[in-house]
Amino acid sequence: MLGISRAAEKIGFHTVGGRLTFDKLAEKAPLPCIVHWNQEHFVVVYRIKHNRKGDEIAVADPGKGLLAYSREEFCAHWLSTRTGGEEKGVALLLEPTNLFYEQEGDSIPSGNRVQFLWKYLAKYQRFFGQLILGLFIGSLLQLIFPFLTQAIVDTGIAGRDIGFIWLVLIAQLMLLFSRTAIDFIRRKILLHISTRINVSLISDFFIKLMKLPMKFFDTKLTGDLLQRIEDHRRIENFLTNQTITVLFSILTFVIFSAVLFIYNVPIFAVFLAGSILYGAWIMIFLKRRRVLDYKMFEQQGLNRNVTYQLITGMQEIKLQGCEQRKRWEWEDVQADLFDVNLQSLNLRQSQEAGGILINELKNILVTVLAATAVIE
Repeated sequence: MLGISRAAEKIGFHTVGGRLTFDKLAEKAPLPCIVHWNQEHFVVVYRIKHNRKGDEIAVADPGKGLLAYSREEFCAHWLSTRTGGEEKGVALLLEPTNLFYEQEGDSIPSGNRVQFLWKYLAKYQRFFGQLILGLFIGSLLQLIFPFLTQAIVDTGIAGRDIGFIWLVLIAQLMLLFSRTAIDFIRRKILLHISTRINVSLISDFFIKLMKLPMKFFDTKLTGDLLQRIEDHRRIENFLTNQTITVLFSILTFVIFSAVLFIYNVPIFAVFLAGSILYGAWIMIFLKRRRVLDYKMFEQQGLNRNVTYQLITGMQEIKLQGCEQRKRWEWEDVQADLFDVNLQSLNLRQSQEAGGILINELKNILVTVLAATAVIE
């Protein structure tokens, strides 16, 4: 914290560091301020809001972004000592001086995240081109199916032409085989790309990790580092499977929207409105899902660390006779992990319930409009 204080004073802040209770932090401390977080790094508290549900503390974490915590959650991460019957945490209070306002601001480069992702994708442009071509061909094959079905009804059934019906069915079967073959090829290309990207991501992580000073590993939990490796696998999955799935969904949406527009404009309007409403509903939950994702990361990292210590330190635990205490610590972590999982499940169910309702209402309206059009 001394280094942060000196750096803040150089850019024009007056700083005061010390230990204080949460009440003093909320009532008297100038915001934003810097607090010691989880005894391992520092975050910025930039707003404390008092409402009927309780205090809400807004935190800017350099590793996670903007987060909001309840009073209990914040104190669990911040409070570190107990003196005079009061629990206190370490904080660095800052107030800007005239020197701060006289300085010119530095421009912050944008697009760092895109550049980070593109660095791993650029090597495989040829393979991604093949994937996109396969998606386009697969979408075109999907486009043909509704017209083949229409041909069976309008020409085959209406004209009682069995030969034509068999011909169309054989065509549908060939299209199905073609789509399946394209899907098999796409999965093999994805496996090739995802394996290489995963190796590159984790290898770069180890390179950066090995360059860090020894004191970094004195405060960083082993479970946290293992959890970060798992998160790199999530990045790899996003860059390959999820990105391709999103592109395929967009192509399918555009193609079938065009088909609906050709057949019936009112049905197309209902379908488009329902799809936009569904997308807006999903977007509402993204911020809350991100917060829960960070909480899940912390709890899973802590769980890995406690489990690792329990297994590797079993001899020391038995020598010290603290088997029960260590088991209770592990059970406490499992209880906290269950709470986060329950919050995530509740949020996911709320999102799914609204999504299902919107989709079903859209499908019912489309069915009613289609039936009305057939009758008329």
